[in-house]
Amino acid sequence: MNARKVSFILIPALAVVVLGGAAAYKFLFSSKVHAPPTAAQLQSWQYNVDKITTNLQGSSMIQIQLTLQALSTKVDTELTERNAQLDDVVIGVLHNLSASQIEAPGGRTYMKDLILKRVNAILTTGKITAVYIQNMIVQ
Repeated sequence: MNARKVSFILIPALAVVVLGGAAAYKFLFSSKVHAPPTAAQLQSWQYNVDKITTNLQGSSMIQIQLTLQALSTKVDTELTERNAQLDDVVIGVLHNLSASQIEAPGGRTYMKDLILKRVNAILTTGKITAVYIQNMIVQ
C-alpha cells in the first residue's frame, strides 16, 4: 500500500480514537452532578463589610453596608485580614460615582459589579462571586 492510502485510513481512525477518548473522559470524569450549596454553606461563605459613610462624586453622601459572597471560607479569612484594603477599595469605587449614577436604572448593579471587580483584584486565595447591599442611604 502506498503512503497516501495509509494516510486516508490512519487519519480518520486516529480522529475516531481521539474523539472517543475525549467523549469518554467527559462522561466518566467531568459529568458528576454537583449539588448546589445549601443556605448554611452560603451563609458561612459570606463576609459582612462594616457600615461605610463617605462622599460621592459631587456634593452627595452615601451610607452603605455590604455583604460579599464567596465560595470558600478561605476568602472570608483573607477579607478579614485585608479589612483596611477592602474599605479603601469600596470607598474608592463610591468616590467615583455620583448619586444620579447609583439611583439610575441599573445603577446599583453597576456599582456592585465595580466593587466585585475591584475587590477580586486584591484577593489571592479566591474570588468573591456576589455583592449584596444590606443597607444603603444616598443623600
